[in-house]
Amino acid sequence: MDTQEASTFFSSLFDFSFQSFITSRIIRLLYVLSMVGAGLMYLMMIVLGFQISAGVGVLNLLIVGPIAFLLTIIYVRVILELIMVVFSIAENVRGLARRAPESPEPAVENAGSEHDEEGTV
Repeated sequence: MDTQEASTFFSSLFDFSFQSFITSRIIRLLYVLSMVGAGLMYLMMIVLGFQISAGVGVLNLLIVGPIAFLLTIIYVRVILELIMVVFSIAENVRGLARRAPESPEPAVENAGSEHDEEGTV
């Protein structure tokens, strides 16, 4: 992260109007931290399994641990992608709102009437 990115990051971090988002900048870090956490969970499962018995330890080492690690990583990835989609939508809507010309409210013709000129629906 260079000096300009760091200043932008910290200015976004302390932006109390929430006009700029930091989530898109730190999402990779959050993913790496979740992978480290899932790895630590896997190691803890192995250690605790061997404390119970050798069979449970081997089961955790070869079957349960890898499946739990994989499911945790998939779950975290999907959640982080959903967060990125929401922020991407917010940025796109903000861009559209900036480009849209200010226009008056559309005029409502025949307000309150469901019939056309001939009196039919």
